Parts: sequence; C-alpha cells; structure tokens
Amino acid sequence: MSTPSTVPPASRGAESFALLLLVGGLIGVIFPVTKIAQAAGVPPLPWAFSMMLGAGVILAGLARFKRQPMSLTGRYLRYFAVSGLLSMALPNVVLFFVMPWLGAGLSAVVYTLPPILTLLMAVAVRIETPDRGRVAGILLGFVGALMIVGPRGSLPSPDLAGWMALAFVMPAAVAAGNVYRTVAWPPGGQPVALAAGTMLGGASWVALALLGTGAVAELPALGRAPGLALLQIAVTALTYVLYFRLQVVAGPVYLSQIGYVATSVGLGTGTLLFGERYSPWVWGGAAVIVLGVLLVSFGRRFAR
Repeated sequence: MSTPSTVPPASRGAESFALLLLVGGLIGVIFPVTKIAQAAGVPPLPWAFSMMLGAGVILAGLARFKRQPMSLTGRYLRYFAVSGLLSMALPNVVLFFVMPWLGAGLSAVVYTLPPILTLLMAVAVRIETPDRGRVAGILLGFVGALMIVGPRGSLPSPDLAGWMALAFVMPAAVAAGNVYRTVAWPPGGQPVALAAGTMLGGASWVALALLGTGAVAELPALGRAPGLALLQIAVTALTYVLYFRLQVVAGPVYLSQIGYVATSVGLGTGTLLFGERYSPWVWGGAAVIVLGVLLVSFGRRFAR
C-alpha cells in the first residue's frame, strides 16, 4: 500500500513542528468550546453532526477551488467511511458524552495516549520499526495512563471510572485512524479532498446515529448556541486542512503527538476558565506521559 507523502515521512522540518503546534492547539480549543455548548443545552449528536457537516462542506468547496476533485470510486468511499468513523465520528461523539462528567481538562488528558497507541499499531502493520528508546517511551506512557485512572484517587470521584474507561475509546479510535489513513491513502489522493471526504464520512455516521436514536428532533437545539456552532465549524475546517498536511509531511506517529499539545490546552483552559481542579496524580501522570512521548519522538536519537 502506498503512503500519502511526496515528502519522506521521516521529514522533521520547521513545517512539521509548526503544524504540530497549530493543529494540537486548535484541537485543544474543542474542549472548552464543547463544554460551553453543553452548558447552553446543545445535545451531543446534533453538535457533532453540525460540526462535521459544516466543516466538510467548507473543505469540499476548498478542494474544488484548489482543483482537488473528490473521487467517488469504491476505494475512496471506503476510505471516507472508515477514516470518518475512526478519526471523526467516534472520538467527537464520545467526547461530548464524557465531558459533563470528566470536565474539559480530564477529557483532554486521554489525548496523551494516541502517540503511544499509534506507534504500537504502526509497528504491528510494519510501517514503523521500534527501538529501545521508543519501547521505553511506550512503557512510560502506559505508566502515566495508569497513574491517571488508577485506584489512588486521581479521578474526582470513584464513580467516574466508567466514564473514564469510555473516554479511552477516543485515543484508540484516533490512533487507529492515524494508521489507517497512511496505509489506505488512495494513489494520487490530495490532502484537502481527503479531509473533506473524511469529514463528510464522519457526518454520515453521526446522521445514522441521529436517525437510529430519534435525536433528529434535537437538531433545532443548535439554535441555543449558533455562534459557538459556527466557530466550531470554522475551527474544525481549518484544523483538518492542516491535519492532513501534517500527515503528508511527517507521517502518522509524528502527527499523533498533536494530542500532547491538545492536552496542555485542555488542562490549561479547564483550570483557568472553568476552575477545574485535578489531583497531583493527574498532573504527575501527564508529566510521565510527556516524558514517554519524548522517548517515542526521539528514541532513535537517544539510542545512538
């Protein structure tokens, strides 16, 4: 299978680093905006649907302007369906359901796991080769995750363990999506067109959920926060233009580190804007995971 890049995936230039910070920061904005929308009474499925559909339409228009046609052949449709489910529908819908219980910051903490999980999956499908530094990073990442969800009171309440377990669907889906988009990238596929198809694919899955649960009747609730909905659509469209570009120039494992930037923004806004408080185990676990990602990112260099 071909990889998406015309630039070698090992490229780690200034563009990769700048994109990493921009995409991670923009994804981090999702957490406080989602929390505010919840406070305004917007239900989860209509919010996720409007975000994906609106951003998908914007990206499709941009792809047309850039003369990057969206192919509707079987291979492309399969790509849009699978990447839309893994990268968009599952993580965003789960985020909205767990946010009221875990808060913006703790919900963001699970986004520290995609780099570790992405590396594991990439090694399993043989698009990455592990070394001692990266293996050490994987182990540290899981130690940090156990500190966050372990039995020593890191969660605000023991009753939230189930919600925290559900939250781990987000990083698992994101990691699987990172790897899938690389190994299944269609020959000649262009980033903006594929981003548009992925977004619309995600919107299609959420539309099915709306129909299946009868939540279509809740769509008018978007009128409770129209400005926030438009902001979320615009931010999401911009994010995924840059997201797919980052995948092209840096590959899936490097891209997955956007979770660390997003977590920093999520914890910061949770503390500063919403007065959320986290135990030392949460902060300590996050610090251990950051150390793990440094080893994952630079393991080959450390091992020399």
